[in-house]
Parts: sequence; C-alpha cells; structure tokens
Amino acid sequence: MLTQHKETWFDGAREEGWKKGLEQGLEKGREEGREEGREEGLLTVACNLLKLGRPVEEIVAATGLETRVIRSLMH
Repeated sequence: MLTQHKETWFDGAREEGWKKGLEQGLEKGREEGREEGREEGLLTVACNLLKLGRPVEEIVAATGLETRVIRSLMH
C-alpha cells in the first residue's frame, strides 16, 4: 500500500513539474515573440522615416536603433 501511494505521489509530482516547465517555456516563447515584434515594428518605422527623407540622427533618436542599423536599411 505504501509503495502504491509513493508511486501515485511521484506521478503527481512529475506531472506538476511537467506542467510548470511547459508554462515557463510558453511564457518565454511569448516574451521572445513580443520582443521580435517590437524590433520588427521599429525597423518598419525607421524604413518609413528614411523614405520620408528624415535624417539618420533623427531616426536614431525616434526609434532607439543604432546608427549602423539605420544605415544598413539605406542599402
């Protein structure tokens, strides 16, 4: 009886650990997706500002992107 209880407890603990790990992995994936989306949005804004003829320094100030990143979009 004690062995059966121990196995049941172990299975429950393993399942809880699995669920917790899955949730942590999903949250990390969501955060990475949000970050990628922010970067993509900033690059789109930078491209649009370049098309409007705005100076690179102004785009750096508006987006927070590095000068080299903005200049790479010019090519």
